[in-house]
Amino acid sequence: MLVFLTGVNSFLGAHVARQLIADGHTVRGLLRPDSNDVLLQALPEVERVIGDLLQPGVWREAVAGCDAFIHVAAGYTQDPSLIPQMEAVNIEGTRLALDVALTAGVTRIVHVSTIGTIGQPKHGELATEETPFNLPNPSAYVRSKRAGELIALALAHQGAPIVVVHPTAMLGPGDWRPTASGQKVLAFLHQRSLRYPPGGINWTPVEDVARGIILALQKGQPGRRYILGHKQGNLSESQFMALLATASGRRPPKTGGATAWRQLVRRVLRRGRPDVVNLGAAPLRLTCDPSRAIHELGMPQSDLLDAARREIVWYREMGMW
Repeated sequence: MLVFLTGVNSFLGAHVARQLIADGHTVRGLLRPDSNDVLLQALPEVERVIGDLLQPGVWREAVAGCDAFIHVAAGYTQDPSLIPQMEAVNIEGTRLALDVALTAGVTRIVHVSTIGTIGQPKHGELATEETPFNLPNPSAYVRSKRAGELIALALAHQGAPIVVVHPTAMLGPGDWRPTASGQKVLAFLHQRSLRYPPGGINWTPVEDVARGIILALQKGQPGRRYILGHKQGNLSESQFMALLATASGRRPPKTGGATAWRQLVRRVLRRGRPDVVNLGAAPLRLTCDPSRAIHELGMPQSDLLDAARREIVWYREMGMW
């Protein structure tokens, strides 16, 4: 297939591109002129399309003739001044990207959402794709990703060949930005306290998520959602730190009363500020049951410890730790 991939230079996008190329497909990837292309330097086979997601007139012709379209590109920020830009990318950018793909007659489309738009059961059960969204005060990022996802689902319900996937937190080499997941790994390595939901997070090797996206492209049912996670990946903060301690040979950062007290003081001082209200509240947990993707798509379940080790090695090689 000839596959068009937005966000091709991102942590996840580059892994998707690498696996598509290894499978014998041709990848045509969209990236901005000023994008960090560190991960693409090892992927000269990628046909680069330079352009802005919000200006499809520049890259619309590059989608013509493509067999498949994967929308990975997304904005993420906690800077209140950049929230409008993030919202434009995640909402209007999604609408424009899917419109271009459908207008070009692409017959296989995957929209990449996030585990954050999946609801969490009130009694502590593991979330599934059928759990209604119920976060009372979602962050601007989650709000914007949910809005983009609803656009994709509405089109699918009208007959568009769009499958929606929800990656969980990812471990593995190449998280150059770093993402919120990578920030937690680096916080551990630099002996800083972590921001971690008390109910836990589902962690998955990034290569498995990339393979899950490709499998969704091949096997997914239009209009259906798939959580791309790991059956053994629901980790509490202590379990996550133990995993990283084993992977790195380092002791976990010290936590306890002092750290908890500082976090409490910070929350009190920030309470009511407009920028904090706009950012929203952190979720209590990001755990889930990824059985649908495992059973229907055949999503792999690779070793989490190996993924953590390879991420840590990559950060060391890049001078980030």
